[in-house]
Amino acid sequence: MDYDTDPAPFDLKGSRTGVLLLHGFTSTPQSVAHVAHGLHRRSGASVRVPLLAGHGTTPEELAQTGYRDWLASAEAALAALRQECDRIVVAGLSLGGTIALNLAIRFPDRVDRVVTINGSTGLYRPDQVASLFSDRPEPFQRGIGSDIRHPDRREICYDRIPSTTMRERFVLTCATGAMLPELRQPILVFQSRIDHVVAPENGLRILRDVGSSDVGLVWLENSFHVATLDHDRDLLVEKIGEFILANRR
Repeated sequence: MDYDTDPAPFDLKGSRTGVLLLHGFTSTPQSVAHVAHGLHRRSGASVRVPLLAGHGTTPEELAQTGYRDWLASAEAALAALRQECDRIVVAGLSLGGTIALNLAIRFPDRVDRVVTINGSTGLYRPDQVASLFSDRPEPFQRGIGSDIRHPDRREICYDRIPSTTMRERFVLTCATGAMLPELRQPILVFQSRIDHVVAPENGLRILRDVGSSDVGLVWLENSFHVATLDHDRDLLVEKIGEFILANRR
């Protein structure tokens, strides 16, 4: 079955090890579904892929949300998964990776391991930041989805982004980056060498700044930003699967 066509959230029941897998900004669970199903088969873990608030509907609905709402969606999914599992790995793509870091830092008693895939920690180009301070910003900006090297795969995402939510994303990513020294859990970082959405330096920053003594970095050589839909998606399944199974309690 091709899991890359369904934007709905889903749960895959498995062992008492749980994986919370989070999609990115303006996207849906479709973007991470292949990896989620692969991890379920490879590790036997229970996998939950929620839909973040304001996503999977319209850009206008996204405009009514902010970082507190996105975090609340992830926190609710984490709490539900924790009721079913004894050990939790939180993983995410892009903004989902940022949220994974954020949850691990704020809830160290609930998150045992962390995975980020092209996660943002607040390192932006000057032109990306300048527009946030416009006195009269355009209500919507051009979409940033489907940065994929593979010629035949597409991400289900908004083609317009509310300017208000760009500011909310900026606050969340920068704040999470500042908190990185508080992250103590084992962490596996994936970073695409070429990424047109999140600067690859973010991966190096995570590696450098986290307080964990168990840190790994895997460079993705054949994928752009949405690596979970790109050429390296099965490599993600392999490496994350190994990480999930390592030192299982």
